[in-house]
Amino acid sequence: MPSLVDQFCPNIHDAPITAADYDPNSGTTATADSDGLVAIQRPGEAAPQLVFQPGGPVMGALNLITGGSLVAVGDENGTIGVYRCDTGEPLFQEVREGARGRVRAMRGVALSPEGSTLASIAKDGLVRIWDIEHQKRSAAWQGFSGDTVEFDPRGQRLLAMDDQGQPRLMDLMSLQALYMDKLQMPADRAAFSLDGTLVIAVGQAGISLLRVADGALIGSFATRGGSGIINMVLAPDGSAAGAVTQRSVHTFTLPNLQPSSSIKHGAPDPTGAAYWSHEGLRVAGSDGLMHGGGSGSAGPIVCVGGFGDTRLAAHSNTVAVWRKDRRERELPFDGVSREVYVDRDGRLAVVVPKRGPLQVFDCNRGTRVFDGGPETSGCVAVGVGGNVVAVQLKRGGLRWWELAQNKGYELTWPIAMALSNGGTWLGVVTPRGAVKVLDPKTGRDAVPAPIPLADVPVRNLAFVNRRPDLLVMDEEGVLGHYDLGDALRQGHSAEGRDVLTINVPVDKMWGITGGQYCALRLPEGDHCTLLWVDIHACEVVAEVVDLSPNTWVDPEHGLILEPGRSSALIEREMNGKERRILRALPDGEWISFGWRGILDASQGASGAI
Repeated sequence: MPSLVDQFCPNIHDAPITAADYDPNSGTTATADSDGLVAIQRPGEAAPQLVFQPGGPVMGALNLITGGSLVAVGDENGTIGVYRCDTGEPLFQEVREGARGRVRAMRGVALSPEGSTLASIAKDGLVRIWDIEHQKRSAAWQGFSGDTVEFDPRGQRLLAMDDQGQPRLMDLMSLQALYMDKLQMPADRAAFSLDGTLVIAVGQAGISLLRVADGALIGSFATRGGSGIINMVLAPDGSAAGAVTQRSVHTFTLPNLQPSSSIKHGAPDPTGAAYWSHEGLRVAGSDGLMHGGGSGSAGPIVCVGGFGDTRLAAHSNTVAVWRKDRRERELPFDGVSREVYVDRDGRLAVVVPKRGPLQVFDCNRGTRVFDGGPETSGCVAVGVGGNVVAVQLKRGGLRWWELAQNKGYELTWPIAMALSNGGTWLGVVTPRGAVKVLDPKTGRDAVPAPIPLADVPVRNLAFVNRRPDLLVMDEEGVLGHYDLGDALRQGHSAEGRDVLTINVPVDKMWGITGGQYCALRLPEGDHCTLLWVDIHACEVVAEVVDLSPNTWVDPEHGLILEPGRSSALIEREMNGKERRILRALPDGEWISFGWRGILDASQGASGAI
């Protein structure tokens, strides 16, 4: 059965698109990504019908033959090939492996119009020519650079960039270089105009125009400020060229190279891959999508949080607030989020950035309440409940705020902390590893200190949602449980019990509503594992592996929350089965869906899928 996250997916590519091409004669589009996946879409297809992976990562080396029947692909491993666009079957392939291949990582490829010749420019500065019919290399020339190589419309000349950033035009019959004026602004890519009479060259500093007949430089336009040019595209009718920058596409008329328009492409963190189709300009972003303007994509989800009916999805510069199946609003945020927290009632959101102080937002109004100040930068742990926000500081100690009273508190000695989900209790660990339970309104003991389970310091703790229960884990990996209810009622110290020993590091614990289960997160490099423990049976009842390292657990319902591809927040059952997907779409649209179909969607979602 297909994964739920694959449904209603706005793109094919999991990884950023790093190469793209469009054939104006047939209307065929080809894209490739940093994982090496190639997708071919023909006119009339709602989505690419051919998706295949011929080799390793592709970084710009992709070209459709005139007519769209073949595609040439070169990868970072030095492998190059020509493939049928209907089946993906290779007509020609030369494979390189290991260090020998990486030296000739491909930067640009080109098929001659009749399909008999293949050319490439590689990282090693060699332009290589292959005779496809006879399956052999026919030439290799040194002294080149840049990211493009291209045949003229007749297939008689080859255009590439030399190692000085100057275009070189070679006659393939005589194997002689033709004269071209020196550019005032060195370039890294060049292309023929549609009729083959002009050469358009671009570099970071500007765009230049040369005449093929005599090699004369007949026009140029320098950029002023901005982020620089990262690619060039040509209009499908040959009437204009577009210079792609980090934010916009600046178009110039041909053949006189006059500025005509500037269009914001909306691609987040553009990779440089782009094309100009009959439907318009498209620029690739880091989200695996091609963008053509509008407000663009929110970008990948970097971390998630949630409690009860509320979910938080942190994108590159916003945090989306979801209530049940609807996205209610976005919280503007400067920087990249490391973690996001929301209180049990869904009122307060705490955003912890990778750099800078934490920030607290009102989820209902969408406004920022306050930031924690510079000392909260790099904080170790955060808790939010009721009107209380608590922070374990990087330098040591604890700081918390009682927002209803507009008061702040600080203790310099705690080495770990946990806030109950209602904000009633604040659990802390002393320098000797003992546990105390404080009243956040006063900073004093709320109940007598629990009796230590062993002569081993506690290093992690968590409260069980909606119960007076406390979970602790000591330095030896022993998970313990306290029922603080009797201690509260009778005024004596609670006696806990050992639950089980976990022999691997645990970086986060959640106590689930009802008091039967707790969840433990085990970090494992670029992924994590969640263990579900029956607190009373003292055994592991479920294990979910290969999750995102930023996976979270909703303590109210015991659901797993995980960032997914294509700007998706994945909600899973305790056993890891997908339950629901909350997805951001381009241009501010959104959709939520489950196994029975769409649950809710924004008004324009159908156009963005």
